[in-house]
Amino acid sequence: MNKKQRFNAVRKMQTPDYMPVWPRAMSQMIYAMGWRLPDITGADWYDSEKCTEAVLWSLENFGYDVALPAYTDSAFGVTALGGTINIPLKFGTSVGITDEKPVKNKNDWRRVQRKLARMAICQTDPRMKGALTTIQNVAANVGEETPLVSTGYLAATAAMLLFRPFEDFLNDMINDPAWVDEMCRIAANWTMDWIRAQYEAGANSVTFIADTLGTLMINPKLGERFNLPYLCEMVKVIRKEFDQGVWLHIHGNMKTYLAYAYLKKIIEEAGIEGVHLDECHSPDWIKENVVDKFNIPACIVLDCNIIAAGPVQKIRHEVKNALSKINDGKGIIMAPCCQILPQTPNENFKAWVNATHEYGSYPLNP
Repeated sequence: MNKKQRFNAVRKMQTPDYMPVWPRAMSQMIYAMGWRLPDITGADWYDSEKCTEAVLWSLENFGYDVALPAYTDSAFGVTALGGTINIPLKFGTSVGITDEKPVKNKNDWRRVQRKLARMAICQTDPRMKGALTTIQNVAANVGEETPLVSTGYLAATAAMLLFRPFEDFLNDMINDPAWVDEMCRIAANWTMDWIRAQYEAGANSVTFIADTLGTLMINPKLGERFNLPYLCEMVKVIRKEFDQGVWLHIHGNMKTYLAYAYLKKIIEEAGIEGVHLDECHSPDWIKENVVDKFNIPACIVLDCNIIAAGPVQKIRHEVKNALSKINDGKGIIMAPCCQILPQTPNENFKAWVNATHEYGSYPLNP
């Protein structure tokens, strides 16, 4: 099987030759080359040639199966709207947002709405434009055999990242929910336009949507109010326009009664194709309570810090231990609990991928 066939087997709840790996390699691709984030991007520029080189090198040398076809982060679009971003000079998980957001009050909000109405943001933000060029380059090189996913953030997360300081946005959810509805609606539209641009550039597989608020920062009731309707809509649009599914990465413990009820709605009402939970959930819990119960695929995760810290023998042991807990392994793909951390040594990254492919050969032999 090639990488696309291997991932598609998992998506269809069939048996691949061995378990695929989906590392969400973001800034680690850059550090793996001996570069730092200021070497590849600034507030108003993005080096698509270097980023293309980093993605292709990462895919070739680590051998994982499902790829982000460009370096991406949570700060895309922010500077175009008038906010500021932080680019770590040395180590940092990614380029990030600051509290200097464009919307401090409702007068600012009206101004930002007018600005958004006038701009094609994927062309206005040079970082997003550079990422799209990178996707084009990567797709031309490996798109025939490699699943290249499009990415975005769920409505409330996207609105918080783009518009309002973090604490203010959380307070708005309680004190001015109608305004949050407005921001979520526009953020969801913005995200869908960004996803469309990625598919047009060469993304050829599923869409990976992240909800960083999850149940860590908001409760399931707020998630149902501000995220679930937009997720339902997004799944329908992506299926209709691109014949692809949506995988959701949601942070927080989904094992409590209310959180699990919310997860059930996410799966059954929104119709997502797959789930990527975090380190709160053991492989056997995911297999029993997600894959087997709802008949959808999911990621089992290895703690990012274990992969980064090593040593190699410990990584191999942890992979083997995780795979021993999933019985037949049907519908399972390996992932980190969030993303491969930027400080992860290349040998550790490769050891994790190799161990998953080795111990994850089907039929599994726990």
